Amino acid sequence: MSACNVHKNFFDDNCPDCKLEYAELKGLTQSNSQDNEKSKIIAHESSKKTYKEFSEERAKKLYEELLVQYMRTKSINEVEAARRARQIIRKQCAIRGIEVWNWLKSE
Repeated sequence: MSACNVHKNFFDDNCPDCKLEYAELKGLTQSNSQDNEKSKIIAHESSKKTYKEFSEERAKKLYEELLVQYMRTKSINEVEAARRARQIIRKQCAIRGIEVWNWLKSE
């Protein structure tokens, strides 16, 4: 199975290696050339994915919800919960091509 060497923790919709790895995981790649064309079409259509608007207000609400969820699992402390929640929101910003807000930069 092929793997993307750049995006190890998440799939990037614009990366051909990530698309191929995802298709292999889903079982979409076939040896038949028609099926390969179909896979290319499916991969191309999935790259046109549009995301909901991700405003700072929405990010703060998500941060709050994530923090509460992490705090419910008593295996991690508040500092670690905050770090993980900020990390998720930074990923969402990266996916959408949004510059990270100042309150997310401190770690």
